Amino acid sequence: MSDWKQRTRVLALVLGLACWVGSPASVLADTLQENGEDLMQLAMHQGRPHGGINERHNLHHGMGRGGQGICPQTRTAPQAPQTVYELKNPLEPTDNNLERGQSLFQMMAEPTACKVCHGPAGNGLGMMAQGLSAMPRNFTCGETMQEITDGQMFWVIKNGTPTGMPPYPFMDETDVWKVILYIRQLAK
Repeated sequence: MSDWKQRTRVLALVLGLACWVGSPASVLADTLQENGEDLMQLAMHQGRPHGGINERHNLHHGMGRGGQGICPQTRTAPQAPQTVYELKNPLEPTDNNLERGQSLFQMMAEPTACKVCHGPAGNGLGMMAQGLSAMPRNFTCGETMQEITDGQMFWVIKNGTPTGMPPYPFMDETDVWKVILYIRQLAK
């Protein structure tokens, strides 16, 4: 059986079990971890380390709540055109702007919520992170995030990257800036 098929079957088993017991998959993962079982880790790693900076790391995939992610994170995305790269976020980090950014990041962004890959904590350890050619950006790493301009983040969100970040071309530009405000808060 191919690695992809095996990974899909194990993940479907875990998610199906979560539905069967009437709990969100995150609750099931926490329960399995408390009982000393490693089913969720197996589902995401297929029983082997995936690499990263070191073979042994402080990462935990699954629902992205555990682990710290890779920090600092060295990865490059195509650079935005200079006029976009130099843009500063025109919005202030008000409660309303941050709440809207959080809502988009966690649930409402289309084609998929940001947390699916970046994790609910923004640590780059979302449930789909393993299927990508590069680990998603760890937004909680201040050292990495200070090097990325607002304009670069805006351009990446709107256009995507070849490493697996999908484009969000139809997202309202004001909403993109609100997501960036929220992301910036994750590194503080």
